[in-house]
Amino acid sequence: MTPGAQEVVSGVWKITVPIPFPLRTVNVYALVGRDGWALVDAAMGTPEARAVLTEGLERAGLQLRELRALVLSHHHPDHVGLSAELQEQSGATVYMHPIDAAIMQAMWRDGQSDRSGHQRSFALANQFFRPHGMPPLEPTVSSQLPPEVMNFVIRVPPAEAITHVEDGAEITLVGERYRVIWTPGHSDGHIVLFRERDGLLLAADHVLPRITPNIGLYSEYNRANPLGDYIQSLEKVRHLPASLVLPGHGEPFRHLARRVRELIRHHAQRELEILSLLGRRPQHAYQLAEQVFGSRLKNDESRRMAVAEILSHLEHLRLGGYVRQERTDDGLILYAAV
Repeated sequence: MTPGAQEVVSGVWKITVPIPFPLRTVNVYALVGRDGWALVDAAMGTPEARAVLTEGLERAGLQLRELRALVLSHHHPDHVGLSAELQEQSGATVYMHPIDAAIMQAMWRDGQSDRSGHQRSFALANQFFRPHGMPPLEPTVSSQLPPEVMNFVIRVPPAEAITHVEDGAEITLVGERYRVIWTPGHSDGHIVLFRERDGLLLAADHVLPRITPNIGLYSEYNRANPLGDYIQSLEKVRHLPASLVLPGHGEPFRHLARRVRELIRHHAQRELEILSLLGRRPQHAYQLAEQVFGSRLKNDESRRMAVAEILSHLEHLRLGGYVRQERTDDGLILYAAV
């Protein structure tokens, strides 16, 4: 999708910002009111992202000093990277679910987005994924960057600057009422915003138009059943009277219920595929990821995401009584069909 700004409905601007990830772009949304404007998500602080965001705000006629609120849908870096800078320059109120607010502080607060922080995160990832058969991860190029560069790209507000919002809360953003809906799955504290007046759903990464969001089990600190959470979260929004869905990646779309059905069907088919593979013999998650994703496993990051996604399906199946865990003498965790 081409970076740039577009008014998708009256008073709502989609600004598509480049990011250094395979998805290539992320959408942030400026909600314009009579007494200022609010922003949903904060992209990243790369030079390219800053230039596109600045140009988009100029095209929409918006100035940072009039930014009243910043809503962060979840803790991933392409959604929070510029949040501290935007908050500092505007004094805007920052809203976020408490689960992801805590994760964001642990991952990205000042002093964590440096080389040592990245080394710690890779060590923890290796510790978690090793029993699932995954080869050790190597620190990415980002972990070799100087701390001042990393803190320029991803910098988040301090905990005391964040207002927590829970499921069902109603918040007023520049004169408009929005309902907060907690939608765990893609992240444990993911939220979407629904505007009852006209059915506008700011869906972030919960429901995407053309791809399935990554639903992965990345850590022992995750909620135990992210795929189960995600399916429940899809059902939660399925019957909303949404007139237009504004996603975190891709173009706005209609027909929310149809897209939810497609996503649920995709995960059911993936589980059947995994059960078929386990019918041959017990296997660990990395073996399954290699068979399911094949040539798409091009680097450590794609392998990490693939194994995490396979694990979310395996744990959903295990908790449903369809598979069981076995441990080998050398500490590997295998899954077997029941």
